[in-house]
Amino acid sequence: MDYIIMAKELLVLYPIVEPEIQFIRHNENMTFKVTDKLSNKNYLLRIHKPAIEGFFGLQHTIEGLKAEIEILKKLGCEELLHVQLPVENRFGEYITQYKFDNYDEPCYATVLEWIDGEILTSKEEITEEIAFKLGQNLALFHKCLEELTPSDNFVRPIYNIDKIDIAIEELKYCVEAELFSIERYNIIKDVLISVKNQMNELKLRNNAFGVIHADIQLGNIVISENNPCIIDLGFCGFGYYLFDLGSAATIFPSNLRQNFLQGYASKAYFSFEDLRYIEGQIFMDIFMSYTLFMRDNQRNSWIKTHAIKTCDTLCRDFLEGKEVFYSM
Repeated sequence: MDYIIMAKELLVLYPIVEPEIQFIRHNENMTFKVTDKLSNKNYLLRIHKPAIEGFFGLQHTIEGLKAEIEILKKLGCEELLHVQLPVENRFGEYITQYKFDNYDEPCYATVLEWIDGEILTSKEEITEEIAFKLGQNLALFHKCLEELTPSDNFVRPIYNIDKIDIAIEELKYCVEAELFSIERYNIIKDVLISVKNQMNELKLRNNAFGVIHADIQLGNIVISENNPCIIDLGFCGFGYYLFDLGSAATIFPSNLRQNFLQGYASKAYFSFEDLRYIEGQIFMDIFMSYTLFMRDNQRNSWIKTHAIKTCDTLCRDFLEGKEVFYSM
């Protein structure tokens, strides 16, 4: 079924006049830019049907989507950040269930407000000012959601030690599929066990764990009026704040990472003595991403070259106690 046809069918259920539809991509969701020709206002339509099995998670369930709506509304009511607020359908609901002819099961869809601006696509586009401001905005994101009072059925992914144990088991498939050798698998396993030990230490801290974005990458940052806005809460869930600091730091060239961390520290607690923990969270993020793509032969080839570089240099140095933060 054509993506545009699917979007048109769904948008009949929304108060958007003469929608002009532009397909964006199909990864963890099908996404579209929708323009209301009457008001000239833009929206983001998401059909929550992942392109590959590895992308499916709690975030695609009705409970997970309701929780995401809670998060977006909480961020919006604080008015500290530019947020993609959810839009109601014609029935006054934020989540639409719809049965397409080409799918056996009904799909869920949501519409969010669009943030005008340019998506960050390259490290070369980032300035010291943008790096510092993104650090500030990430700190505000975390602080806003500290005050979130979840509903009784609030369900989102949890990025904890159990997640690492699952990844260690699942990554054995990469050896079977010859994406990397058993020797490199053992290196990855040793790193993840070390990260588990770090997380046991982090457990003893106050205010270190909460709602995190969990997917901060170049394509999820929109520069709007020189303000880096964090979008796409698809993987948002519970984890250590240092996880977000790690994934966000890697979008910057090494020379701008300190600017980013200083920006964060200007709005929330952060110590540069925690770089070792951030390194561990980056490794956790990397190896969990392998599990998302590894079973898709059309999208998993990058793992081969990435694992060689990561295991043979960064992992070995990390296990030897060397600092790798500025090399990742």
